[in-house]
Amino acid sequence: MVQLRSLIRHHVWSMIGDGRNTSAWFDTWSSIGPLCTFLSPRVITREGFSLNATVADIYSNGSWIWPVAWRDMFPVLIQLDHLHRNLNVPDHLLWKDGDIVAEHSSSGVWDSVRTREQEVDWAAIIWFSQCIPRHAFLMWLIVRRKLLTQDKILQWNHTRCNNMNMMCCLLCHGNVDSHAHLFFECKLSMQVWEMVRSKAGMENVDSTWGDIFEWLGLHSRSKSATHMVSRLLVAALAYTIWQERNNRLFRNQTRPPDVLCQAVLESVRYKLMGLKFKNNARVWELLEKWDIHGADIVMANE
Repeated sequence: MVQLRSLIRHHVWSMIGDGRNTSAWFDTWSSIGPLCTFLSPRVITREGFSLNATVADIYSNGSWIWPVAWRDMFPVLIQLDHLHRNLNVPDHLLWKDGDIVAEHSSSGVWDSVRTREQEVDWAAIIWFSQCIPRHAFLMWLIVRRKLLTQDKILQWNHTRCNNMNMMCCLLCHGNVDSHAHLFFECKLSMQVWEMVRSKAGMENVDSTWGDIFEWLGLHSRSKSATHMVSRLLVAALAYTIWQERNNRLFRNQTRPPDVLCQAVLESVRYKLMGLKFKNNARVWELLEKWDIHGADIVMANE
């Protein structure tokens, strides 16, 4: 937070009330910015002012008490002649972004300080209002190829090539542990995919990441409940496969395909039970696939 101070300082705006809680020199309370940007500490103290002075200390009876010579040296001070203090209202901190001054909010701060880049075309596949955050984060890592799969680790440390356990996929022992193999060309993950894909109307989608992601991309902007479920399902499957891979690597724990399938379906089912759906035949047909009944969900108004 301290490191961010220089970044956010110019966004913190002090709305003057009685002027008793606003630094006259260092806070931003006017359009010309903090006075310290042109009034040095030496200039301030030479005229007998304290560096801790507030706006109330240097503004009295409707006028500033600083030397007239300052107005000649720093003409920008003339813009402050129309300051109005309200003695019945305390100073109030606001958040300023450009010409907009508003109440502070965490979302407003984030929107002001974040780095902006052009939105990628796959963003809607991963980040949507109904997503499961931990699943979405893993999906983001997969798309960016940032998971520490063994093929990546071997690029850094070739001595591990002598360890066969570090070279092969621990789910099927049939290929190198990599993004493309795990999602979902591995025999185990492919088997689980074929067991769950019909739940989201993806029976004809092959088990390769490219085919699945392309299908999701074609329907990423759709508001259909079925397409929303398909995104939830793929993310849940990826999360479960990665979790199983890590359990086998670090804990020597294994689960058979039917248990993995059940874990995927349960995580999506529990999510669906907490969502609101429109009351129509397609939605009821979808929920029937997931063994969700009317008493388990809330229907939104049409």
